[in-house]
Amino acid sequence: MCGAYGFSVKDAREVYNRFDIENTLEDFTPRYNIRPGQMNPVITSHSPNHISRMFWGLIPFWAKDEKMKFSTINARAETAATSPAYRKPFRTQRCLIPATGFYEPDKINFAKPAYPWHYFTLKDTDLFALAGLYDIWTDKQTGKEISSYTIITTEPNEIVGKIHNRMPVILRKEDEEKWVNPDIIEPEHIIPLLTQYPSDQMQEWHVGDEARNPRNDSPELIEKIKQLPN
Repeated sequence: MCGAYGFSVKDAREVYNRFDIENTLEDFTPRYNIRPGQMNPVITSHSPNHISRMFWGLIPFWAKDEKMKFSTINARAETAATSPAYRKPFRTQRCLIPATGFYEPDKINFAKPAYPWHYFTLKDTDLFALAGLYDIWTDKQTGKEISSYTIITTEPNEIVGKIHNRMPVILRKEDEEKWVNPDIIEPEHIIPLLTQYPSDQMQEWHVGDEARNPRNDSPELIEKIKQLPN
C-alpha cells in the first residue's frame, strides 16, 4: 500500500519541463505529506502532456455514490487490468503521478500502532512518476463531475521489502511516454511496465512521528532521524 507521498518541487517550471507539459497550474506549492482525499497534480494525455488536479481515491464512473473513494487509493498491479473498478481506466485512462518520495510504515519489524515511518526517494533524480489510473465520475443528482486517481502498487523490491510488503510502481523515465499513450490499449503491452524499481537506485531513511499526522506538511517531515525508537 502507498498511503502518503511527497511532491516537494519548489519551482513549477521544473515539473513542466520534466514532463513536457504545456499548460500550467494555479497556486502551485510544494507538498511534503500528500494523503488520500486531497486534490493533487496528475499528468494525463500525451503529446502534449496535460497536468491537472485530481482527487486521490478513484471513484469508478459507474459508482452509485462517492463511498468507494477511500478503498481505491491503490490498485494492485497484479489485478488492475481485470478489476471492475480499474479495467476500463487501465486501457484508456492511465496517468503519471509526479512525486519526489513516498512514505511507508515499518510493518515488518514493529507491531501496531508504533510503526516507524520511512521515506523513500531515488538516488539519481529528485523528481519521478508513479504509475496511476484515473476516472471521471458524475453525480446524477447534481451533475457535478469528480476526476479521481489511484496509485498502482506491486511487490516490494529489496529496500522497501525490509519494512513493508507493497510499494508504489515507479515508472522508468523511458517508459512514461508509453504509459500515457492513449493509442496503447492492450493490457499485455503495458503490464510489463509495472515492475519493481531497482533497489540499488533507491535510498531510504527513518523520519519522525510528525509525518504520521496528515495535517502536517512541512520540509521537516522528510528529515532523517538517526536512531529508531526503542
